[in-house]
Amino acid sequence: MKFLVFFILLFPGFAHADILFQDPTGKSLNVAIKSLSKEEVEGWSSPASGREEFFLGLFYIRGAPEFSIQKDCKKSIDFLRSAWGGGVADAGYTLATMYYNGVCTSKDVSKARDLATQTAQEGYILAQRMLGMAYIGKKWQDLYPYDVEKGICWLAKAGNAGDRESAAQLALMYNRGVGVVKDEKKYFSWLKRAVFNKFEEGNRLGFPALAESYESGKGTEKDLVKAYKYFDLSGTAGVKGKKRIAKEMTQEQIDEALRQSKEWQEEHNVQVGGGFIRRAN
Repeated sequence: MKFLVFFILLFPGFAHADILFQDPTGKSLNVAIKSLSKEEVEGWSSPASGREEFFLGLFYIRGAPEFSIQKDCKKSIDFLRSAWGGGVADAGYTLATMYYNGVCTSKDVSKARDLATQTAQEGYILAQRMLGMAYIGKKWQDLYPYDVEKGICWLAKAGNAGDRESAAQLALMYNRGVGVVKDEKKYFSWLKRAVFNKFEEGNRLGFPALAESYESGKGTEKDLVKAYKYFDLSGTAGVKGKKRIAKEMTQEQIDEALRQSKEWQEEHNVQVGGGFIRRAN
């Protein structure tokens, strides 16, 4: 708390953080960086905007040859601190991870904790995941004491905001009863949030688990058409599942499942190998 008090005194006008890249996958940040030209970055003057300061802070951590920037830890910390002081939540979270890991600065878990807490409270998804994982002892050891209730609270905030990793962690906990009472309905609910999150619309990693849930009625109503659909969309990982449930389905049900699978592929501009489709004899 001492650090936060000091921070508030140092930046009395800071009340709300702006979030530049609220995408826990990091894809939007990478796209933004790739769109920058060398001339644009060279043209940034001091004092720069919070966005420019954040980028420069990132570039100076390890250097960015494409922008003729060499590694400079002091500049990195200075730019990120300035961006954070100007209300850029992304910079606060980056600093938290740097202090925790001792990157470009001395390791300081206390500062990392305060920055992570502040950015999480501001609604920054990665910071919320950080707190959640730390409280359940999954990652970020020593950042917070073990507290499952707080961990679930923060993971739920991140998961509901679209973080696949947080939602998947909660699904795992409710499925296996790790730190919580096993609950199939909560498992399925968080599984769906992990699979159908707004940041990874074409992601199919969770489809096999989703298919198995529909096959057995785990946490949801049994639905072999949906099960076959998601097994089909799982590619090679779903071949055995399709063969297994095809024995319980009519040809009409299989045709409908394949129709839905094809529709999803066209909608998301992906193609699952046609050789993996299996129909009942």
